[in-house]
Parts: sequence; structure tokens; C-alpha cells
Amino acid sequence: MAKKPIIQFNHVMKQFDDDAPVLDHVSFEIEKGKFYTLLGPSGCGKTTILRLIAGFTEATSGDILFEGKKINHVPANKRPINTVFQDYALFPHLNVYENVAFGLRIKKVKKADMDAKVKEALSFVNLKGYENREITDMSGGQKQRVAIARAIVNEPAIILLDEPLSALDLKLRYQMQYELRELQRRLGITFIFVTHDQEEALAMSDEIFVLNKGKIQQSGTPNDIYDEPINRFVADFIGESNIIRATMIQDFLVEFAGKQFECVDQGMDPNEAVEIVIRPEDMEITSVEQGSIRVTVQAQLFRGVHYEITCMDDTGNEWLVQSTKKATIGEEIGLRFTPEDIHVMRLNESEEDFDRRLDAYSEDENDAK
Repeated sequence: MAKKPIIQFNHVMKQFDDDAPVLDHVSFEIEKGKFYTLLGPSGCGKTTILRLIAGFTEATSGDILFEGKKINHVPANKRPINTVFQDYALFPHLNVYENVAFGLRIKKVKKADMDAKVKEALSFVNLKGYENREITDMSGGQKQRVAIARAIVNEPAIILLDEPLSALDLKLRYQMQYELRELQRRLGITFIFVTHDQEEALAMSDEIFVLNKGKIQQSGTPNDIYDEPINRFVADFIGESNIIRATMIQDFLVEFAGKQFECVDQGMDPNEAVEIVIRPEDMEITSVEQGSIRVTVQAQLFRGVHYEITCMDDTGNEWLVQSTKKATIGEEIGLRFTPEDIHVMRLNESEEDFDRRLDAYSEDENDAK
């Protein structure tokens, strides 16, 4: 039996005056108890989705449902949803205890219950014993933990996080990624996290929604998004990619760089113009004779754990390779990859088109049986 979604967007549009829609008829479902990430460049609509879920703004059209009930016009303070903002939005004149207890005081929770809840929330975020610390005396990471404690103390059904790690230095950011993920698992609360950092999204999420220009380009697990990008935007935005124009000769056979290669993709038209993606880490440097393609090394950078090597093949395609092997600029080398390393994409295909194509192909296979 399928789980009932905790949040649903049904053809939601948000538009300001006569400008282009910030969100363009977006539909999706959020399940209870998972860590979701809204990922995309600035202006793609991810923060607008967060504000619509929180109740800080209203949709121009479409429906937003919480546990099956429409909440389009339900005010923010009536929704079981708390938000952790990018700047934390803490009260500098209040200490840690009073910041965390603020929502409980508004609800007029009894003092003994409030003390217990604040203590528990601070323990969850590793700030036990910090109740009397002034906010102005805390580090960026500690302030973020206070903001999270203030969010979880009210026991919301959903916590929204609007780029809460962006102000932290790199080392602390990595540490907080781990802590946030573990906290979500322990609490079992639905987290919806906004970021433009694809590495952050891949590391933390159960599911990712990749947005661009007010539309969801692709949704799925981190592995789905990384290994099976739907179109050029997703492939280019998520990690480093080699995206090459190609021709789908037939099922399981694609042509690029002047040669034909076996692949694992199917369901496209014979001789259809397509694009292929091969990740830089999936290519092995070999001798010219052993390689799938022959390339000439153009440039090389040392990245600490690997070399980043730029090459050019005989047909003018540029290739990026990540390898522990060092190359020499100007030399000819071979690049070897397997059929599983080649991912074929239709030109400008949407997630809806992709799903329809797979469904149609599955039906054809069933009919053939």
C-alpha cells in the first residue's frame, strides 16, 4: 500500500504581476519522514516552493495539500511547519534558552514542560548546558544549532531549511551536513532543504527535486539523478559531465566520436539525434590501442585526490577525465569505458516525456510477450 503524502502540489503556479511565472504549474508529492532537497540555480523557484509550503505566500493557481487537505489559505501560524532561515533569524537580545522557548511561550506551555522540551531539543543538537549562553557569544555553527533546536522544539510535522549552511566555512559546512542528516533520521521528521550546492544535495538527501526556470526538471534519489540525468541541464548541473552529440542507431547501439558503441539504453527512434553523458570518473586512461576512443591531452590540473585532464578526440569533442594516473600534455592516449558508463539522453526531454516513453516501451514489451 502506497504511503499517503504529507505534502502535495497540484499544478501550482506562482506569478508576480505580468512577469514570467516563478513557478510554472509544478506538481509533486512529499512523503512523511524523508529528507528532501530542492536543488537549482538562483531564481529557479526553490525558495518560492518553501514559502508556499510554510504559508508565507499564496499560490496564484493550483492546490497545496497537507495530509490530503487543501491549505492554500491556511495562515503560517496554523500550519504544523517550522522554518530554519539562511540568517537563522535568532533574537540577539535573548539567550539560548529564551530563543528556543520562544514558540512554546506563545503557546503558553507550562514552565516545567517548557524546561523539559527545551532541554531535550538542545540535547538533540549537541548544545546541552548552553541554555544561559548569549547568542552574540556563539559561533556560526552554534547559532545554526540553536535555530534548529527552536524549530524542532515545537514538534512540527515538517521542517523547512532555506540554505542554512551557506554562511558557514567549508569544514563546518561538511560537519553540519552530517549532523543535519543524522538529526533528521533520529527525529523521523520530514525535512525539506533548499540549496544550490549539488554536492550538498547528493550527500544529504533521500530524494532530490532539480529545478530550473520554475519547473521541476527531474526528481529521484541521488543515485538516480547522478547516474540517469534526464536532460542536458540536469547532467550539467549535477557534477562534472562529458555531454556529447550522438546518434542512436538502434536499441543498445549509439554513435559518437566517429564510432559506434554498445550501450544500455533503448526505446528511441532509429538514427535519432541524441546526446550522451559519460562522467569523468568513469573513463580509464589506457594506451591508444586499448582505448574505446583516442584523444590528445590538452591540459592537466592536480586536484589532490586525482588529476583533472582535458582531452580532445579526432572529431573535435572535448573530454574531461578524472584519474589518479598522470598524463603528459600533447601525448595521445586511449580512454576506455563500458556500455554501462554511457547514458543516452533525448534532446530537451522533460521528466514527463521520459516517464511516458518508458511506460510506452514497457507496454510494447508486455504486448510482445
